[in-house]
Amino acid sequence: MRTILLAAVLPLAALTMRAEHLPVEVFAQPAAFSRMTLAWDGKYVAYVTEYESEERVFIRNIEDPQDLLGVDMPKAGASLFGKIESISWISPQRLLIGSYSGYVAIDRDGEDYSFLTGSARTYGVNRKDNQYIMAGHVIRAFRTGNTDQVLLAEYDRPSDTRTGWIALRLPNVIKMNTRSAVFTREIDNPGNVAGWLADRDGQVRVAVRLKQGKRWILYRPTEKAEWRVLQGLGEDAREGDVLGFNGDGTRLYVTKLAANGRYAIHLYDPEQDATADLLLGHEVYDISPANRASLIHAADGRLLGIRYATELPRTLWFDEKLASIQQTVDRVLPGALNYITGITDDEQLMLIISYSARNPGTYYLFDAQKNELGKFVDACPWIDPEAMAEMLPLRFKARDGLQLHGYLTVPKGKEMKQLPLVVIPHGGPWVRDHYGFDPQTQFLANRGYAVLKVNYRGSPGYGPEFYEKGFRQVGTGMQEDIEDAVRWVIGRGIADPKRIAIMGGSFGGYSALMGLIRTPELYRCGINIAGVTSWNDIIKHSTEMSPESYAFNAQRIGDPKADKEMLQSISPVNLVDKIQAPLLIVHGRDDPTVPYDQANALMKALDRSGKSYEALIKYNEPHGIYNYKNRIELFNRIEAFLAQHMPAD
Repeated sequence: MRTILLAAVLPLAALTMRAEHLPVEVFAQPAAFSRMTLAWDGKYVAYVTEYESEERVFIRNIEDPQDLLGVDMPKAGASLFGKIESISWISPQRLLIGSYSGYVAIDRDGEDYSFLTGSARTYGVNRKDNQYIMAGHVIRAFRTGNTDQVLLAEYDRPSDTRTGWIALRLPNVIKMNTRSAVFTREIDNPGNVAGWLADRDGQVRVAVRLKQGKRWILYRPTEKAEWRVLQGLGEDAREGDVLGFNGDGTRLYVTKLAANGRYAIHLYDPEQDATADLLLGHEVYDISPANRASLIHAADGRLLGIRYATELPRTLWFDEKLASIQQTVDRVLPGALNYITGITDDEQLMLIISYSARNPGTYYLFDAQKNELGKFVDACPWIDPEAMAEMLPLRFKARDGLQLHGYLTVPKGKEMKQLPLVVIPHGGPWVRDHYGFDPQTQFLANRGYAVLKVNYRGSPGYGPEFYEKGFRQVGTGMQEDIEDAVRWVIGRGIADPKRIAIMGGSFGGYSALMGLIRTPELYRCGINIAGVTSWNDIIKHSTEMSPESYAFNAQRIGDPKADKEMLQSISPVNLVDKIQAPLLIVHGRDDPTVPYDQANALMKALDRSGKSYEALIKYNEPHGIYNYKNRIELFNRIEAFLAQHMPAD
């Protein structure tokens, strides 16, 4: 994998023969197999696919493909609320499925289907007690004892959990039987706890308390003991976080800020209130959940390895057997990222996904006893990786000297010279772009456009100092970083300065608008998908949906009370006179995160200013365009819009 450095000499030779234009359906079609998970006994897998324009879970017998069960999810209005959020085995026989509106459970043979949480009225189904249960994540599924039970985070306030910019909600803890849907309240939130952690036995022994901008980690050795603050973990969230318990419950896995300004994962002794062994750290990247770090445990609780992200996804194995298997798989499947995503309790069968920026994924099964690797299914059988474009990590300096990272995708068969370029700022903005297959990027590359993505200041994964440099910089410093990235690829001769477009979704849509406003000389056209247009209004909206988010927004974006004029000055709805380039506006009418009112206000402002624009507004679409037919229409509109204003050839 190449990394483009500021002083690097870039290869200009054509990579392969020119790629043919593929049908738009190739890129718009959702994966046939995604989020596949292996049952503990290795006899079944569960996965998500789209069926009749809705996401659906299927359970499949590994040995008999005809033994296939489709799980009907309750209907819940706009497409966002029917989307599958998680699937997990809570026993070898029983599957727990989480959607954006609640949980259901089902046996792998289709028996004992239970609606567990959410609004019965919204779902249009009946619960015996007709009670509204608003649940968030699973705190613990039990490996021993009654495995039909789970611990869930449960909320008193029946608000949509994903409509604000952040949901700093205050959960209780309930224990629910996934067959009867009967639950008991285990812990009432005292009013300031944002999260709970349980050990392997299901004892809730860690709490995260928030108050007046500070956070404390509380610990107790048993459920009958008193809570006490772990002073060694500080009272500032930037100092680190707790990930979970080790196998015997005597130690914690924590992220702590290292001397180099990056988060590392340590063992922590709660009885001594002191950091123990360093497990994994990195000089450049955070090893933290915000940067996709996760722990891999065996059935008995042993820590097998840690997944994490640098410029590429990676895995560190502590288990020698798995480390050896990883090496074997990497030799057999070179040029790909090979993830062991599922391991049976006896550690004899493993589910592996092999993927890259060019391949959305192929699932394999590895038999450890036979030392055999066999192909199972392709995530997208219609995708030919050889026809896709490669994604290259890059790094460069911003105008103030800050080190930035990003990715450049070059059309297959094109020289890396004077290319038409589409820059796609990521959404969030408090997330980052990662390496991997992206159908939108591959669609643009197939049409002849290079694609640039940059992790501007405020993106997680590069230390809290880099993250905090994005505070109150949504309309300034972040946008300057995007501009600097574009000028960097122009300066290297990679991009044609007369053929640059900007496109993005959510905060990326806002950045697309701000790019046209701030640097009209830089872009030939722009595409805003579900972008913010008025900061005062969006912060008010998110605060109404999640009152706890006010402090978050005030710190990172701006305070609508104290900074009203500043927020108005960086809101595109007030700056439409500066837009000169052609603009395509895309929005879902049922968007709960950035309401359609944001797009409507922008279009009215453009109309008042006599500015022309194109619009694609789709009913029954949430924050983005998800329906298959609508995605085909969207991709066709993007292609036509770019071809009209910035042809690739």
